[in-house]
Amino acid sequence: MKSVLSLVVLYLLLALLLVSCAEQEEAVPACLQVEVVGPDCAAGWYVLQIMDADGTGEQRSNQYIGQLHSGFVTTDNLPEDLRHSGTIASLSLERNSEYGPLCTAIYMKFPPVRVKQVCSDE
Repeated sequence: MKSVLSLVVLYLLLALLLVSCAEQEEAVPACLQVEVVGPDCAAGWYVLQIMDADGTGEQRSNQYIGQLHSGFVTTDNLPEDLRHSGTIASLSLERNSEYGPLCTAIYMKFPPVRVKQVCSDE
């Protein structure tokens, strides 16, 4: 009985060690082509237009590109070198449900996102 109990404890410790040593990679959303439209209503926020596969950026209902609808989004962590209207870049974006720009008296609010990474142009 003691040997069975010792064996079970040993297996549990090994399983715990295996789980703690396993590398947990964070999933990165797919790279999307975006165009920087310009600053949003709040300082530090920028409006991006997610481009369709054909590069038109045309809004279509219920169409998803990666995790996001095609169309317009806003972000506050756009890299400095991309903060110019008309800049086209390939970015990995994820929804930001924690906060968004504080805008008053505006017509349209865009979904807030975070830039996870700038994708290479390879």
